[in-house]
Amino acid sequence: MTHGGALTVQPGPDKLRALLVLLPLLGCGHTEPFSPAAQGGEQPFDLGPPARLTLNQGPDRGAAWLPDGSAIVYSTQQLGRRDNDVCLALLPPGGGSQRQLTCDLTPTGSDSTDAIESPAPSPDGGLAFIAVSSRINAVPSGSTSLSISSLRDPTTLTRIQALPYTIPGGPLHSGASQLRWLSPDILVYLGERVDYQHPCDTCSEWDTLVTGVDVVSLDLRQSGSMPQRIPGTDNASGVSVGASSDEVYYTLNGDSRVYRRTLSTGLVTVVHDFGLAGLARDVHVVGNRLAAVVGGRVTYGINPAFGPTQWDSGGILHVVDLQSGADVTLDGPGLFRRPQISPSGSALVVEVYPLMISGEPAGTVVSRQGDLYLYGLQ
Repeated sequence: MTHGGALTVQPGPDKLRALLVLLPLLGCGHTEPFSPAAQGGEQPFDLGPPARLTLNQGPDRGAAWLPDGSAIVYSTQQLGRRDNDVCLALLPPGGGSQRQLTCDLTPTGSDSTDAIESPAPSPDGGLAFIAVSSRINAVPSGSTSLSISSLRDPTTLTRIQALPYTIPGGPLHSGASQLRWLSPDILVYLGERVDYQHPCDTCSEWDTLVTGVDVVSLDLRQSGSMPQRIPGTDNASGVSVGASSDEVYYTLNGDSRVYRRTLSTGLVTVVHDFGLAGLARDVHVVGNRLAAVVGGRVTYGINPAFGPTQWDSGGILHVVDLQSGADVTLDGPGLFRRPQISPSGSALVVEVYPLMISGEPAGTVVSRQGDLYLYGLQ
């Protein structure tokens, strides 16, 4: 992997070479909640490939495609705001000016930090996400819940599951991400453990350590339903739905394999093993295409204070053809997290975190501020 703007394909000797074609992409701006973005110059931030979708001083993350592929929704932190909100933004499918920006979730929004994370749009216009409201600069965060609303008006929401919670007989879930609609009434997501620590004895800032715990399903047909652990997914690091509501794909902490579980029978199969390429996580499957982040700056071990922990600053982006087993790595200007394949399978949006020179003697560190990039797939 290189860190320039060029897109290269790096298959191993036994892997099929694939042609990756850049889609025409344009940049975005930031606007007030619910207002259409001002129509500026329709020019990309970086022609690439890959093409750069966002250019923001704060992080852009958690991208998801609308089910019909007509737009991309994602979370963006507005560092220019006094409250440091993480807002919900909507982009055209090929990039361009934002169509919508939603920030404050509470009537006193300017006096609190509100966040809309891990958005999951549904085919009927609904939206599931993690909603957070807290005092400005509070650590840990305040009120956190898995919530549902509409994409048209995310602030009119119903909080369906408060965080943290403990499933009877199971571990504590203090966080959640990678929300997916398994069916119109059932959500699946990655239950997580969120820990906080000072990176050094004299540091005033906090580091946030997020480790996957297991894959969870939540049935919305009955009010008050409790989250249910999906058997066999203990220690999960990623989850994706498949072609039907009877299957999920997942990865495990410290593991190079991607698994598929048939929910009705409990049958588990390994659909791909990245082997020496490293630990697999952040899996996403559409049709016969599988995307995952593999290797890179990731370690799994025992944290003396918190127990089993996976430290992850990003890795290499792989796209696998599940029929042939062909595995292609995509080049980009940094390390990758959370790829999302478009509903048609023709494009992929992903978070990219640049590598920077730091310290004496000089070394490389991974930026905490990621932006979104788009690849075309053929």
